[in-house]
Amino acid sequence: MGSIGVVCVVIGLVGAGLLRWLPARGRAVGLTAVGVAGVRGGSKAALTVAVVELHLAGAIEVGRPGRLRRVVHTSPGRDVTALNRAAWTVFGREISLADAAIAPAVWRAREELRAELAERGLRCGRARLAVAGLLILATGSTAVAVAVQGSPWAGLPPAVLSLAVLCAPVRTLAGHRLLREMRRLHPLPGDTPAGPEEIGLLVALHGRRALRLLGPEFAVRAGLLGDRAARETVARTEGDSYGHSALSGDGSL
Repeated sequence: MGSIGVVCVVIGLVGAGLLRWLPARGRAVGLTAVGVAGVRGGSKAALTVAVVELHLAGAIEVGRPGRLRRVVHTSPGRDVTALNRAAWTVFGREISLADAAIAPAVWRAREELRAELAERGLRCGRARLAVAGLLILATGSTAVAVAVQGSPWAGLPPAVLSLAVLCAPVRTLAGHRLLREMRRLHPLPGDTPAGPEEIGLLVALHGRRALRLLGPEFAVRAGLLGDRAARETVARTEGDSYGHSALSGDGSL
């Protein structure tokens, strides 16, 4: 089974990789900051950016620590994403980000975003991801069987590779390329403060690093970082007017 098994493993890994990572080029025209965040970290990251954008627009604020509420009762407008509108709707009462994420309106908007990103070729769709997962599990099992039957040097590397592919981000090659190019064009600011119109995109591209730099206090109070390291970030940046106030606008958060 040794050589035949290894050939099967290689074919399975190639097939799984093609399913997960193709196409190499996608459609990025018209992609919003929320969409970019979805490419980077999925719909949960996209919701975080939607919350940041709503806060920057003055539409939501932190109530009790870890809970958000709507403070502007006029619609956020038609030029925002469906996820922004859904988030604005559910924050009509004071709730946590985790509760907002599973609210029906937000859940539907998250599903729509997943489908849109898959259609654009920037993330792997659920059907392809499921098939790729089955292939990886099958190839990994075969590789382990090859190793157990006396060919560890032939079976163990493919088994480890199968696990690596299974745990890899579900972005396609087009999604990886998009993030690489946009991060090059929009690095985290150094000495020059970021304007409010830039912050949403920077958070979309750089995730927690941007939140820790641009608005650690709001991020902690809103539950966007959610760990002890976030509180330590606030302590380290206390007194830094740029890091302290970039999301709060007036430094009052």
